[in-house]
Amino acid sequence: MGAVEHLKTLCRLGLPPESAMVAVTPVLHEIIPHGWSRLALLAPDATITSTYAENPAMGPLFRERLWRFMDDPSALVSLWIPSFRAVGIGWTLHRQGGDYLESRYYREIEAPLDSCWLLGGMIGDGGRSIAYVALTRPRSAHPFTVDDVQRLDDLRPWLAHAFRRFSSADVHLGDEALISIAGPKMLSGQLIVTSDGRLVHQTAGLEHLLRMLAGERGDYTRYVAASESLPAPVLKLLRQITGAANGTSNTPPRMQVSTAYGVLTLEAKWLMPAGTIPADAARDPKSCLIAVTTAFHEHPVAHAARVLRESGATPAQTKVGIHLALGKPKSVIADDLGIQLSSVMATTKMLYQTLDVHKPS
Repeated sequence: MGAVEHLKTLCRLGLPPESAMVAVTPVLHEIIPHGWSRLALLAPDATITSTYAENPAMGPLFRERLWRFMDDPSALVSLWIPSFRAVGIGWTLHRQGGDYLESRYYREIEAPLDSCWLLGGMIGDGGRSIAYVALTRPRSAHPFTVDDVQRLDDLRPWLAHAFRRFSSADVHLGDEALISIAGPKMLSGQLIVTSDGRLVHQTAGLEHLLRMLAGERGDYTRYVAASESLPAPVLKLLRQITGAANGTSNTPPRMQVSTAYGVLTLEAKWLMPAGTIPADAARDPKSCLIAVTTAFHEHPVAHAARVLRESGATPAQTKVGIHLALGKPKSVIADDLGIQLSSVMATTKMLYQTLDVHKPS
């Protein structure tokens, strides 16, 4: 089945909007070939509430520099507010010729990210923008065309359905279910900190994972200083590892945190010089640094949908297969999907044939 039909299926799965941004990104690559994507959920005042970018360098670069170009008429970002109000699409294309490649905006913002050509679209619901999708291509690639604009425009109603906010009553999975069946690692990074929580170093791109943990907004329209405090889960992990060194805690220095994006796993380890005796380090933990590794795992529903599609399942089989992967009885699946039990059983049989799965005799 085509990528468009699978994207429509993803958009109807009831994922949290943040997880939906992550889930649709690989399929967008198939429908409109490009380098990397940047997506955002928007508040009524055009500020950004949540972001997902395949290029992890985007976050700190935008936070530190983008706001300086908001009032520069030669910069693509100067069109942000007009496009937000118009729920526009492809509004930057006409600006990407002429002197664009020599502009300060391109040199400072897009060139470091290898995102020369941009195709941006506001995703609207009820007449207002609720999200933003931008596809980028490097300078060595062909610019986006009118055909690309049309393809993205055709997807906007489905993306609007996926990115809309819904009530907590619509969410059927609890935190424990999310953690137990989360998908494989997608992004990772590491912090180096002192035992009292002072940041010494962090790997490039980790800022986005820390924002997921802290639930911080991503407003790039004004200067917002980087947070100097570590998210609460990281501080809790530090208390666990230092407590274990002092003999006051037996809690393993690792945890899993369920977020709207998916599941984040954290693990802490002492960084000790070669030849250090662990017992000596335990007596003076303040003399050692701590490495905290953070990894992001996709939402289990998105993971199941991706695996099923890669295995050749049709969109109909994917919808049933996801519920099966979550351990739901066929009768419950029929009720959730609003179809007959016989349809669920028939689709399940076809899915097993697709996956080459056989019941034990």
